[in-house]
Order: sequence, then C-alpha cells, then structure tokens
Amino acid sequence: MCQLLFVDDEPVLLKSMVANDWAGIGIDGVFGAASGLEALELLASVPIDIVVTDIRMPGMDGLRLCKHIQEHYPKIKCILLSGYGEFEYARQAIVYGISNYLLKPVKDEELMDEVARTKAQLEQERERLVHGELAHRSLRVHMPMLRANLLGDLLAGLRLPNAVLAERTKEYGLSFEPGSTCEMLLIRPDESESAIRDALLYEFAVHNIVNELLEPRFEVWQTKDAYGYLCYALKEKRGEPAGGGEGDRPEDAAPTNDVLKEVAREAAAKVAVFLRGSISAMIGPWGSFPSGLVDQYRQSLNAFRKVPRSERGIVAGWNEPRLQSRSLESLYAPPSFQQLLEAERWPDARRKLSAMFEEMQAKKQDTEEHLTEVVYALMNAFLYKAHSLGKTLMELTGFEADIATEPGLLGRLDQVAEWTEMTLRRMESSSAREGRDHKNQIIPKIHRYIESQIAGDVSLQAIADHVGLHPAYLSSLYKQETEENISDYIMRFRMEKAGSLLRTTDIKIYELSGRLGFQNPPYFSKLFKYYYGVTPQEYRLRNQS
Repeated sequence: MCQLLFVDDEPVLLKSMVANDWAGIGIDGVFGAASGLEALELLASVPIDIVVTDIRMPGMDGLRLCKHIQEHYPKIKCILLSGYGEFEYARQAIVYGISNYLLKPVKDEELMDEVARTKAQLEQERERLVHGELAHRSLRVHMPMLRANLLGDLLAGLRLPNAVLAERTKEYGLSFEPGSTCEMLLIRPDESESAIRDALLYEFAVHNIVNELLEPRFEVWQTKDAYGYLCYALKEKRGEPAGGGEGDRPEDAAPTNDVLKEVAREAAAKVAVFLRGSISAMIGPWGSFPSGLVDQYRQSLNAFRKVPRSERGIVAGWNEPRLQSRSLESLYAPPSFQQLLEAERWPDARRKLSAMFEEMQAKKQDTEEHLTEVVYALMNAFLYKAHSLGKTLMELTGFEADIATEPGLLGRLDQVAEWTEMTLRRMESSSAREGRDHKNQIIPKIHRYIESQIAGDVSLQAIADHVGLHPAYLSSLYKQETEENISDYIMRFRMEKAGSLLRTTDIKIYELSGRLGFQNPPYFSKLFKYYYGVTPQEYRLRNQS
C-alpha cells in the first residue's frame, strides 16, 4: 500500500496534480494540503509514504516541511518542486532527506514518472528491511543451535584462526575470547523413571536446570556430543583469575572445582525432585581457550568412560581414581562367540552372551569402555559369519544391525543386549532359510562332544561313534566343511582353554594338563610353549594382574 500527499498553495495546480491517474501506477490514496501546517495535520493522522511539495509557501515553506518530515517521519520520501531561480537553493536542500526535485512548470508525465521511481525505491527499501528483520529473527531463533554446533565442532578438533574464532564468538554473543581461561563440565543423563518419556525433551529440561545453576557465576556455552553427553564450556563471570598462565593453574582452582561439584550435586537433586530422573557429572580440567579445549574435553570424556552406567548420580573430578578397565574373560573364553556362530550353535551362543552380560552386571563392567569392547567384538563375529555365507550383514540381518557403528546409540548394557539378541535372532532365521543340509549340522555336534569330553576320549573313533558315522568319512566331511582337521580343532580348543584357565584361576599346571586330557604334564608344557611361545608359568605371570 502506498499513499501520496501533494502540498501547494496554488489551488488550481494542487487540484491538477491530485486529479492524475495515480491508481495506474499503484498509488492507493492521494491527499492534498494547501500549506505546510495543513500538511503536518494530515501527516499526524494519515500514514503517508511520499510527499510532493512546493518550496515557496506562506507560513512553513517546503524546505522547513521536509526538515520536519525527516526528523519525525524518516521513512517518508519527499519530492521538491522548485522554480528555475530556486534550483541551486533546492539542490542544497538534499541534506533534508529530499529524494529528488523537479523544476516548475512540471509536466504530468514527468511528475508521474518521478513518483513511480520514488515508489519503487521505497518498496525496495521496505523489502530489504523485511528481509533484514527476517534474517535477524532467524538468527535469534537459531542462535542456540549455531552456538552448540560451533562448540561441537571445536570439541571434535576443528581449528579456526584466532581472529576468525573471535569474530564468530562475538557474532554469536559469546564472551569466550582466545586466551581466556575456561572450565569443562560433562553431564550424563542416566537411565531413570522420569515422567518425561521424550529423550530430547528430558535433556532440554536437564539443561535448563543445570544452566539456571551455572549462570549466576559462569558464562555458559553448551552442546551435546556424539556420545550423548551434555558438554559445558564455562568461563567465570568475575573475570580471569589473578596469576598463572597456560599450564599453570592459579591458586583458586580448588574453590572453582568445589563450586562446580556443588552445582552438579544441586542439579542432580533438582532433576530427581522435579523430573524424577538421574544425572551424573564429570568435572573436567581447566584450560586456555581454544588451545586447551579439545584436551579438556577428551580427558573428561575418558574419565566418564570409566564410570559404570549402573552407577547413577555420580559427581566426580576427571583426575579422581577410578576402576581400571579389564577385559571380559567370559567374552574371550573358548569356544569363542565367532566359533559358535560359525558352527551355528545358536543356543550355545545365547548362553555365552547371557554369561557375559551377567559378568558385566556383577562386576560393574558396564562402562562405555567395556560396552564398546563388547559391541566391536560381537560385530566382528557377526560380520565374519555373514561374509562366510556370501552376504553383507545388512542382507543377512536387516539394517538395524548396523546401529552399533553409531556412537551413543548403544550406551547402556540393556541396549547392547537387545541389539545382540535381535541380530542373533535374525542371523539364525536367515541361516535357516539358507537351507543348510544335514552335513553342516554334524559340525556343532562334533564340537559339543569334544568340549564336553576334552579330559577323556576324544579320539576320531570315539567321535565317529558319537555322531554315527564311519571315522574315515567323518574325517573327510569335517575337513571339507571347516578346512581343518579334527585334531587341529582339538589342539586349538585345548590350548585356548588352557590359556583361559591360566589367566583366571590358580590351578596347578599338572592339574590343568590332566583336565585337558594330557597324561604327561611335561608334554603338555612343551605343546603349550609351541603354541604360545612361552611356558604355562610364564604365560600366567604375564596375564594375571
């Protein structure tokens, strides 16, 4: 919408200008005023966009009117009409915000062209203003995401020149200048019985509680990492602590650490009361921004990965001693999970997994380090089995099996157990559809017999009698299906079983040899050294802590 006002003390000229076909060029309303004072009254009551005024008028002349418009209605465009003798005078009046000036007498076509040009200029300015406001509004709406993405990129190792980073943080309204000291805090939303079922909404509520407690003392910059942790870079509002450079923490480090621990404990208490949830917190080291940021984050993350998921509400410092990571014996004890998959011993595979998960729960080995170890070990076995059948894992089990490759999606023991069972079930179903014949079902039966009778008679004849086949045919079938001799499997199982018992028990060497079917302990020791390169006693000393 565009409205036009003509100001001239000559009634005939004023009526002539108003009477033109202004609607043809998109002017919605046209008004006339016989003096500057009359024009001011109209401007106060009607939204005018363009004013066309003569210079020479009694009372308030055109220049004074334009000056008043510029001061009180700066968005209105003014076009000045002047006589020939007033041309230089009118040109000097550009300082009053006049859009243009025309010499009198002015033709109707010339006047309409100038008004149309001014209208187009006005519309362009409005469009730029609208776009600018939209851009600023969009920036305000997306500012939290932009800040979080920048911090996430920095924690992931992105390096920006200090000048570029300083410009970016200023643009985002962050007071983290290069060289300033910052602290690191990681929050882990634990599994809970919160009434908020939506994970993102729950995290948002947790962040609001934590942020509310941090803001009185710290400048807060937050993001969520790939592992599901809420990461906070913090800068003390009272300014840089006195003394100390990078690598030399000032004397007030401990109080600041204590403040963060107190904030974390209070946040955990509020989450428990208001959200019926649970969070754990890791207080990270201090450092110089941005050079120390990645190291701060990695040390905090590494410390958190040692905290079992079953331990909830933990508030700890990154350098406090935690349990050391140790391998899961039940995962690697023979027969291995991969061997069970190869032989399609599905019940045995499930029992092995059940024993492993029970061990992890009993020993509180549900840390992210152990969960990652389990996921990758099982994934390797699943991949090997799929490829042995000439398929990809996706083809064999469906796309869901690949979620284990995405960090943060299998952060709890129950999630890993669910993923494992789902993959195993689909693999078993797919293998059954492959129509494996009776010959292949013989192999699991052979393996179970050997493993259960390893201390007794595991000769070829005894095995053949057990499965109901001629020894020569059995030997040939086994070689064809597994590409190794039965005797090779027996020896490998004995040695792997021996290694497992040496690592996990205090059994004497002669007792161990007898349990594995060796009547001559020195002969067992000789075979063991050939297999592992060290004697049984040396192996035990190296592998027991």
